[in-house]
This record gives sequence, C-alpha cells and structure tokens, in this order.
Amino acid sequence: MLRKFFSILAIVVLLVSIPLASASADDDSAFAIKVQATGDVRVTPDMAQIWIGVQTDAETASEALRENNRIVSQMTEIFLKYTKPEVVKTSEFNLYRRERWDSESQTSVPDGFTIRHVFEVAVFDLGAVASLIDEVTEAGANIIYGLQYGVQNDDEARAQAYASAVAKAKRQAQALAAAAGGSSPVIERIEETYYYGPSYAAEGGAGVSEQATAFMPGQLKITVSIDATFRSELTEGN
Repeated sequence: MLRKFFSILAIVVLLVSIPLASASADDDSAFAIKVQATGDVRVTPDMAQIWIGVQTDAETASEALRENNRIVSQMTEIFLKYTKPEVVKTSEFNLYRRERWDSESQTSVPDGFTIRHVFEVAVFDLGAVASLIDEVTEAGANIIYGLQYGVQNDDEARAQAYASAVAKAKRQAQALAAAAGGSSPVIERIEETYYYGPSYAAEGGAGVSEQATAFMPGQLKITVSIDATFRSELTEGN
C-alpha cells in the first residue's frame, strides 16, 4: 500500500513540474533593463534663511551673560517685527572661558569669558531682509552669516521632478530595448536614490542687494534621481 502511495505521489509531482519547466523555457526570452535618470525643476524663492547672533566678552561670566541678554532681548523684538516666532530658534549657545598665552610664565592664563548666542531666522518677505539686518546690527548683533533663499513648500515641484525623471527613464529603457531587439519595456521597480530640495539654498548663491526681491523665475532648483528596472521580451527573430 505504501509503495502504491509513493508511486501516485511521483506521478503528481511529475505532472506539476511540467508547466514549471515550460514557464522557465519561456522566460529565456525575457531580460531586465536597469537605468538611472534625473529630473530637475526650477522654482522661484519665497523665503530667506539667515543666522544672526551676538558674541559678548567680559571679565566675568555674569557680566558677559548680562550684556548678551540685553542685546538678545532687543534682537528678538526686531525678529518679531519681520517674521513669526515659530521660525526663530536658537542654533548655538555657548559660554566658555578664554585663555591667553603668557610669555613670561610660559603658561595659558585666564582672560575672561565669552558668550555666543546665535539664532536661525526665516523671513517670508524677501524685501525686508536688508532692513532686518540693518536693525539687528544697530542693536548689537555682530554675528551674521549664511543668508540663503528657498521655498516654503516644494511638494508640487518635487512631484514634477519625479515625473520628469520617470519619463527620462522610460525613454532610456525604450532605446535600450529596441537596440537589443526587445519588446516595449514594462516598468517593474523604481527607487529614489537622491533628492536635493531648494530649502534655504539658492543655486549659484544669493545675497542682499538694493533689490532683494529681484529674483528671476527658476532661481532655485529641485533635483531627484531614480533607479528604474524594466522588463522586455525578445521579439521573434532575435
């Protein structure tokens, strides 16, 4: 009885394996095409980002902190004239003791204290950037750097960049399939490999001028890169 069971099982396995072998033979005509493509979209900036702060030096930590707080209080009032409180945040706060080299004793000796307090500030009225810098400088700000321009929302532009990258990938795959004698390729897989948004970054750099809002359309660029895999079938005669 057991021998009969195994004989039946062997027949079933044989029958099941036949279409699998046939499918494997059919797959010999299929091949994969892998391509890389990049999509770019240019946008116009509608915000600015800048780092503004103050460094104070004094003989004691208390004196340095008191003077720093006085200037920061004026700076924050100015910030709120030009932007929203939620986009003003401390990016650096550092209190340390300075030292200097004493040539007579050949040692480092204490030389007072320094406090650095720097804010990251976003401004949405580009025409107000120069005025903001003037006012905080007058209030005592002595750290100003990193002025860059960006966009508040790049979702639509990013979607356009994706569409451009996919369209390029399809054209590349179609050309490769035709060169190899294959059918029109069908996309199987897409992976994003790189994304660069214009958040606080102007291509080619940007700075304050008398016409701070004089931007040409397309000043900033969004870039995406993708890896795409397609499948094609060899046509008859190839």
